[in-house]
Amino acid sequence: MRHTGKTPLCLALVLALTLAALPAQAAGPAYMPGVTPEMCEPDYWAARQTDPDGVILTPAEIAAFNADTAAREGTMVTDLRAAAATFDGLARNEAARSSAAADAQYYSGMIYDPATGEKAEWPFFQAMIDNCADPKATETMPVRYAVAVERTALRVFPSDQPMMDDPKDPDFDYQALSAVNVNDPLLLYLTSADGKYYMARSRDCSGWISAQEVAVCSSRAEWLAAWDLPSAKLLVVYGSKVYTDLSNRYPQTAQRMLTQGTALELAPDLVPDTLVGGRSPYHNYVVWLPVRRSDGSYEKQLALIPANAPVSVGYLPLTEANLAKVALATLGDVYGWGGMLASEDCSGMVRTVYSCFGLHIGRNGNWQWAMGVEKVDMTNMSTEEKRAILDRLPLGAALCFPGHEMIYLGKVDGQYYVVSSVGSIMSPDTGERLQTRGVMINNLEVKRASGMTWLGALNQATVPCYPKSAGRDFPALQWYHDGVAYCLEEGILPALDIDKTFGVGQAVTRAELAQAMWNLAGQPEAQGPAFSDVAADREDRAAIAWAASTGLMVGTGPAAFSPEGVLTRQQAVTVLWRFAQTQGLDTAGDPAALGAYADAAAVGDYARVSLPWACRTGLVVGANGSLLPDQTVTREQLATILHRYALWAAPAAPAET
Repeated sequence: MRHTGKTPLCLALVLALTLAALPAQAAGPAYMPGVTPEMCEPDYWAARQTDPDGVILTPAEIAAFNADTAAREGTMVTDLRAAAATFDGLARNEAARSSAAADAQYYSGMIYDPATGEKAEWPFFQAMIDNCADPKATETMPVRYAVAVERTALRVFPSDQPMMDDPKDPDFDYQALSAVNVNDPLLLYLTSADGKYYMARSRDCSGWISAQEVAVCSSRAEWLAAWDLPSAKLLVVYGSKVYTDLSNRYPQTAQRMLTQGTALELAPDLVPDTLVGGRSPYHNYVVWLPVRRSDGSYEKQLALIPANAPVSVGYLPLTEANLAKVALATLGDVYGWGGMLASEDCSGMVRTVYSCFGLHIGRNGNWQWAMGVEKVDMTNMSTEEKRAILDRLPLGAALCFPGHEMIYLGKVDGQYYVVSSVGSIMSPDTGERLQTRGVMINNLEVKRASGMTWLGALNQATVPCYPKSAGRDFPALQWYHDGVAYCLEEGILPALDIDKTFGVGQAVTRAELAQAMWNLAGQPEAQGPAFSDVAADREDRAAIAWAASTGLMVGTGPAAFSPEGVLTRQQAVTVLWRFAQTQGLDTAGDPAALGAYADAAAVGDYARVSLPWACRTGLVVGANGSLLPDQTVTREQLATILHRYALWAAPAAPAET
């Protein structure tokens, strides 16, 4: 057929149908709800700060900060330079075996062979426990000084066997403990029985490391010269990953992966026309890279880092603009449990971000909590209190809830945004558990797999970039905080839903009061009248029946309880007064005392003893000379009254003699 330059009709139809069947191409990266592309740029968050380029801590202040952190119990941060030069090898052997045995108990039953799904039984663990003992250990042994030559992670056991809970998920190995960067300093103690692993101590963690991943220095002086240098003599990687170039001539320094937080010695004073890796260093930084000789000893070789790489000569100045730049540098990276996959988990990410400024902070959230920094315990805070705290937090603060830690970015349109390395969430689309496994930005309305929002789950905030002496002006706790905390901790007046929203400002219903009093009494068994408006399947049915049978509360009509009806302040106090009577407590109240209040006439006859009793004992405090007896009682008011009651009714401690 002669070609006419036109597409035949049948072919055009086939092409059209084929193209229509192709999936639509994504316009760009996917984002969490409420997150825009602009939010992924550091300048977006820096521009929202009052003084984004203001230095928060000077190098001298950072050095003092690090010394203080290393001196504090519980941080697990160690000044490696101050470590003893010798150790008791026999005692270390016993400690290593004991620790491994405890870990084995914890991990027993996990999967160690992803190919077969075979689970780790005790003989498997016993072999690893035995491998912990150094056969050459003596009572007095010298510490060996080393640096890491590969990006790796400390491990729980001296073994390359993975430890998983899902054979289909080799990307989550419980053997991994903490990331180790190239040129990180290490103290080496024991050598495993098979000679393949060292028991090592990094700045913030202890664990086993492959002997192939470290180079042992000939002396302490050589070790210090590799890493303990002035900031100006270091090249610090603040981006996600930097690689040295490939080279067939110099394989030991070729394609070395340098992850965020890596600090290498600069080599600025080269003889003219010096070749590095067989080429001129133009448009490159020249650094000394640690290399492991065949006998395991240390040497350093020159290597090149491109000038356009995300690196800094010296530690970055600690500013909010730089915090945003470093915190967002790993967006999209894979989640790396314990530093595996050359990435970080949530708390490891926080630690590594701050390391780019020369700060040494704890590897885990609870270790960071032990540091001498500004921090706020948000356990059992109401949502309103948490929001007040968040409104005062600076960019870079670390927020925690059990199992996760994140870096605070700021507030936009009433929503609080964070960046973190996330393992899983509840899918915002399907409501199912979603394995995210990556570094991402989201607001605190995202839900955990349990259905609780991150805001509801928050229990701690630390500010690693501000020492405690900075005295940040955090808002005072709300007047009802202690009462709400008491009711939540003791299960007296529980939160309204899975998100731990307490319901500040919401009126207390009759059913809620019955439940609270029943909880306060220890949930005793009792038979009570059946109410037509209390369904048999209500969770609070037993509490309502008990409240009615004990006379604490009465029905509102023939066979009716009105469980959703609201209560006044004097009604709630009267119920508590009746309860105190059942406990044999002093419930006397002088009705004449009501004359001191402007609205005494509004007090009902049934409350003319109970309300004066509540005033006498301090359970109720008048407002501007008024008792407001007919005002609806709210949940936080009831929580406060119940807390005051618990303090008043508690038996006095015996006097010291």
